[in-house]
Amino acid sequence: MYPEIASFGPWTLHSYGLLIAIGVFVSLWGMSRQAKKFGFPPGERVFDLVFVVAAAGFIGARVFYVVQEGSWYQAHPLEIFQIWKGGLVYYGGMVASFLGFFLYVRLTRLPFWVSSDFVIPFIALTHAFGRVGCFLNGCCYGKVCDLPWAVKFPSLPDPVHPTQLYEAVFNLALFGFLVWLYPRRRFAGEVTLLYVILYPAGRVLLEFLRGDQAPWFDSLTLHQLLSLGFISVGILFYGICRRRP
Repeated sequence: MYPEIASFGPWTLHSYGLLIAIGVFVSLWGMSRQAKKFGFPPGERVFDLVFVVAAAGFIGARVFYVVQEGSWYQAHPLEIFQIWKGGLVYYGGMVASFLGFFLYVRLTRLPFWVSSDFVIPFIALTHAFGRVGCFLNGCCYGKVCDLPWAVKFPSLPDPVHPTQLYEAVFNLALFGFLVWLYPRRRFAGEVTLLYVILYPAGRVLLEFLRGDQAPWFDSLTLHQLLSLGFISVGILFYGICRRRP
């Protein structure tokens, strides 16, 4: 659609990288306001927390994508580092962000579930911006359709579902719900675990409209299988944490 916003000599401003950067800064601003309102995390740790989660997430998402598209990157190894052009797998980033987050809260002795509940809504917000970036970049497109809002990408012969925008709206709605829930949560970890259940549930449905994913098992894509796994784990831990004293 619009993969490049502008060029300045040898430098090119890519829409995907720009939207990700905007998402991170907006989330950082929102987290700062939440920290002042609820007094967590203490001091300036919100900035450190965002940096660790974002850096780990980008690395994990890129590594997962490079492994998934291994044959291409074997022939074009220098493009591995051109992350601004797109090429991130969300679940790879999610796992890596979790590991980075886990190490950070252990080292700083912050409460794990309380810290996670604070961060998780803004993961959904940043993800929404990232999906708009996917739309402008022309990746993660949907199946061919003839609906009034179908989109014609230059690289595709027919109009398709704008699945990137579907998921962006879904993530925004999820962000709004989780921010609303945060001060009303009944136990530490509820916001986190509901995200782990609800986002994959939405992803399972949206994947049926994706046109760039091949089935891995029967008619299910890799991301649908991963989503079902996350839903199962989320439900299990939700039941356990809800019964904790």
